Amino acid sequence: MVGLAGDGETLRFGTAVALNQGAKMTVLVTGATGFIGGHVVDTLRDRQVAVRALVRPDEPTGALASAGVEIVRGDLEDGPSLMTAVRGVDRVLHCAARTGPWGPRSEYEAANVRGVELLIDSALAAGVKRIVHVSSAIVVGTDVGGTVDESAPLRLEPNPYSWSKIMAERLIERVVRERRAPITVVRPGLVYGPRDAASFGRFAALLERRRMPLMGRGDNHLPLVYVGDVARGIVLASEVPAAIGRTYFLVNDEPVTQREYLEAIAAELGVPPPTRHVPYLAAQALAAIAERAVSLTRGAGPPPLTRFGVRLLGGESRIVIRRAREELGFVPETDLREGVRRSVAWYRAAQGAPRAGDRASRAAGGVS
Repeated sequence: MVGLAGDGETLRFGTAVALNQGAKMTVLVTGATGFIGGHVVDTLRDRQVAVRALVRPDEPTGALASAGVEIVRGDLEDGPSLMTAVRGVDRVLHCAARTGPWGPRSEYEAANVRGVELLIDSALAAGVKRIVHVSSAIVVGTDVGGTVDESAPLRLEPNPYSWSKIMAERLIERVVRERRAPITVVRPGLVYGPRDAASFGRFAALLERRRMPLMGRGDNHLPLVYVGDVARGIVLASEVPAAIGRTYFLVNDEPVTQREYLEAIAAELGVPPPTRHVPYLAAQALAAIAERAVSLTRGAGPPPLTRFGVRLLGGESRIVIRRAREELGFVPETDLREGVRRSVAWYRAAQGAPRAGDRASRAAGGVS
């Protein structure tokens, strides 16, 4: 996408319009009960910004309500609820999505493609000034085989999540071109941090049980990024006027390998690092067989191993964030050591588990 300057405006990259300055504004966050969306809400509330959240009827809202967030019950497929959600807001930060690589394609299309289109239509009709769409770095592949930036072509992979994210980006590109819609797309990499039960929490549990293998040699680079940095990047993308019509990767360009990531988690947990290797190509073949078996038996849940997961963890993917640094002023603030420390602290609290050293001390009869 190309940047669009508004009529009569002089726009410069790196010039942000702070959300907590000037007239009072309201920001709508979709996916506010989720991992990334929840941290976006935290970032906005820290800046004293009025936040409205679109929340599905079956989702709990206690934490949001206690934080002073206005709740609108609705769904991305429900036009009237979307019109209610966007009415009177200045900006929309769209973090909601059907995630994961396994499930009926129709569900991904409804949430990640048609839902995006309906939200954009509703926001434009309501006069919303800025929209940020949270896409994913996987639109250029889960294993890029080297280093990429925003000039890399979109690459379709055999899972409905990748397909739906690519379709949404193509839809947005058309809407920006044809309707000059004030939309910015951000593509977070492999996001981790507190409240990440789906990925970080699973890795931590497998490491504790000594069941976490390395995919391949383990020396491949991961496009890691701490969730707090992603949340700041999303807010920045809504502030910089010249970011309209632009796409940005949001990752930490600190080089981290798969082995270094898993060893950092293990060290913070106080457990041995992973030593077992599964050959990368063999893991992909096994994943393909597992996917086929579940499909043939019409199993309800995902297979224990997917090609998406193998490639995401075992692929070589380094992403350049020069554009985000120069145009948004995005600077990742949380390095691997600190990000893992915070994430493990959350994991222990969520599990109600003591530190490994505490367990050993208690077993020996020690007291704190």
